[in-house]
Amino acid sequence: MNNKNEIVDYLIKNACASISMRAQEEIMNKKLSKNDKQKYINKILESKKINLVLSWQTNDGYFGTRLHTPSSNSKIWSHEGCVRYLLEMGFSYDFIPLKKSLDVLLRNGWEKEFIGSKAGDVLGCGIIRASLFSQAGLHNYDFVHEYVKNALISFENIATAKRYDDIAIPYKDKHIFINGKNLPVVYDFRILGYTYEWKTKENMEILSQAYKKLYKWLPFPSTYIKAGSQLIAPFGHIALPYNSDFNGAIGFPWFDFYELSARMGILTFKSPFYKHFLNLLENTLVTKGEIFDIINKKGYVTWSSYSGLALEDNWTKKQKKINDLLFRCCLIESIISLQDKK
Repeated sequence: MNNKNEIVDYLIKNACASISMRAQEEIMNKKLSKNDKQKYINKILESKKINLVLSWQTNDGYFGTRLHTPSSNSKIWSHEGCVRYLLEMGFSYDFIPLKKSLDVLLRNGWEKEFIGSKAGDVLGCGIIRASLFSQAGLHNYDFVHEYVKNALISFENIATAKRYDDIAIPYKDKHIFINGKNLPVVYDFRILGYTYEWKTKENMEILSQAYKKLYKWLPFPSTYIKAGSQLIAPFGHIALPYNSDFNGAIGFPWFDFYELSARMGILTFKSPFYKHFLNLLENTLVTKGEIFDIINKKGYVTWSSYSGLALEDNWTKKQKKINDLLFRCCLIESIISLQDKK
């Protein structure tokens, strides 16, 4: 395997059913027949991990009991993590467990987990719902449109700033946001990554300017919202050094940043970030993915609000770990190539 096509062919023939299906549809841009698609779905449903996750769904549609964070010491993922997992495995809204899990978020009281919490009061929880509906392709809801606008504002805050101090200022040994300012959070990336109607020339220019500054300014200090005397939710996802080559210490967020940036259409061949992805891609192709063998599985195999990438069901096997990360590299490259052809 010395090039991308050979690696993709290998994944189609040897990786799990989810990777094989998605590699054909999203990397090779092949239209599977209805029967072939169903054969893959049936194969995915044979996975022990899928069946474990599906066993967590309650009669009302919720996975477990909590949307955003599972109870202490719970081995059940959050509802949010389970929905993301099913979407990434290749299921669509017509898959009944996934449909139930999204429909429950349209009922009165769906946000009850956040009522009375300071973080809930300050940050809200609508952005979580909007990100899940965006990824599921359910874009025609007012709350999705609302959070698309909010996501663009968060990038505009970077685009129009002259320095990071225009967004956040030192506070004791931390940083806090200036009133009315904020940075994009992972949900903003997901919402813009999986929606399309916002991609006007003007909005793409805002993102282009924001990414130029991100490349110069990253990493950021952890920054908080100050609510009275309380500091809420460090904004850590965007704060990491994505303007450098891949390293295992920030592995999962690095893949997440680059894939979602590619989906937004901002990670083109001309982007300064691209050279760091290209270095990883070239190393991946040359080493047949062996560079991934040393990566710790933390952050990859458990699906939550801020983690989850593994589609293979058992990362204790070296080749399954490599399959997952080979797939992500080829997927990101395919998205970038497609965007640059437009």
